[in-house]
Amino acid sequence: MKVKFSLNTLLALATGVALTQSTIVAPISQFNPTITPAVAGTKPIPKTVKPSSNMVFPTGGNRLKQGSNIEKAKESMFRDGDYVKAKQYLDAAIQTEPDEPLTYAMNTLYPFSAGDFEKVKEYGEKTAKAAEKLMVTNPMRGNLYQGVGLAILGAYEMKKANGGALGALSKLQKVFEYMDKAKKLDPNNPELNLIKGYMDLLLAVNVPFSDTNQAIEQLKNAEPKYLALRGMYIGHRDLKEYDKANIAIDAALKIAPKNPELIYYKAQLLAIRGRDQKNEADLNESIKLFESAYQKRDRLLLSTIAQILSERCQAKNALVSTNNDACWGFEAQLKQDNPNLVVGLTKLPALN
Repeated sequence: MKVKFSLNTLLALATGVALTQSTIVAPISQFNPTITPAVAGTKPIPKTVKPSSNMVFPTGGNRLKQGSNIEKAKESMFRDGDYVKAKQYLDAAIQTEPDEPLTYAMNTLYPFSAGDFEKVKEYGEKTAKAAEKLMVTNPMRGNLYQGVGLAILGAYEMKKANGGALGALSKLQKVFEYMDKAKKLDPNNPELNLIKGYMDLLLAVNVPFSDTNQAIEQLKNAEPKYLALRGMYIGHRDLKEYDKANIAIDAALKIAPKNPELIYYKAQLLAIRGRDQKNEADLNESIKLFESAYQKRDRLLLSTIAQILSERCQAKNALVSTNNDACWGFEAQLKQDNPNLVVGLTKLPALN
């Protein structure tokens, strides 16, 4: 796969590896300046809302032992939207599943969000090392997660150099080389399709002529479904195909109805549609759902909580045709009130 790489491309793909929706590593919006709001603490220039996607490159689930700490962490993070419980399982997995690359790839989310980039580097190296060991027993996953490990290391280099590490771009080319090798070995693998589908979504934002529809098609063959459907929602949302986006997020909520991130995405869609179509019913319903998601703030990432507060504020202002100047700054305030925390915040604002 040959594309013309930019620094934004590397940041987006590395973010997809390390973090994640809402859903897949730190929120995509936190590290990709082309997505708005880039940080809920900063007023964005574009008007289109494309909020966070806390995405660690997750497994499809069929390769891991049921009941393992990594499997429990994956379900807690992506099915239940509980990043506190997921962290507990990930900490345990370092002892119980030290040879599984996801042990380190998923753990990257927390130091990346906290700005502890030396720990990010450590996890990136351990992801790549664990993946290299898989080459004998499972070369598809070995190639796949060597690519993930390199992307994490690329993100580390970018952040350490404040976005100016041109040497990190060579890692990006190798990421695609590993992904291509994995695809040749098992092109229909649901784990590969999930990661590749999300990567293609990120490329569609950052690389001219990239195809969002291609990413959506790939996600149709991905597992787990609640995570694949979330990616399909993001793709349809960005294409402004709101009816299809609604079908995707409703299907995801049917599988994981208590996930506050999915509830947030449903609220987001109603708010976007409500503003575009000047539909007060959609705006009112979106506010209710933002508040429903916020009720489970004790399990969410700081960045996601900030997005919920910001987008709820924007929806309320849209009802009364007020400007959104007061809707920015939530992330900065949360960080000030909860130093050194990215989950399990102890000081949170009440809803007005």
